Amino acid sequence: MTLIEVILAVVILSGAMLGLSKFISTFQHTTSDSTMQYLASDLATQRVEEIKAFTSYGTLVSTYNGVVETFVGNPVYNGFTRTTTVLRCSGCPNNVNDYITVTVTITGNTLTAPKTKSTIIAAF
Repeated sequence: MTLIEVILAVVILSGAMLGLSKFISTFQHTTSDSTMQYLASDLATQRVEEIKAFTSYGTLVSTYNGVVETFVGNPVYNGFTRTTTVLRCSGCPNNVNDYITVTVTITGNTLTAPKTKSTIIAAF
């Protein structure tokens, strides 16, 4: 092999390695974002399911409305903040309707936008 062939091979190999490093960086960033979205969704779902299982419909609002939890030192959810809003709509549009709207918002960590889950629970 001549010196020119060796230099050309090194240049081609260097270009391939730079492209591979960019791909790996992008892949790692995307995987990290997806993991944070999954954890935020899981945290919101846990609260919604906890509220659905709550047996006293009349005290849902007083128990859960405005509850803010910040997870510090938690090995899984560290850095997340969970805010729960529970609103009762009795008498709208008429007195026959009675339901509660539950909204759980997750912020913090490296989330680019808050993750929100909502549900409606009706009196029975």
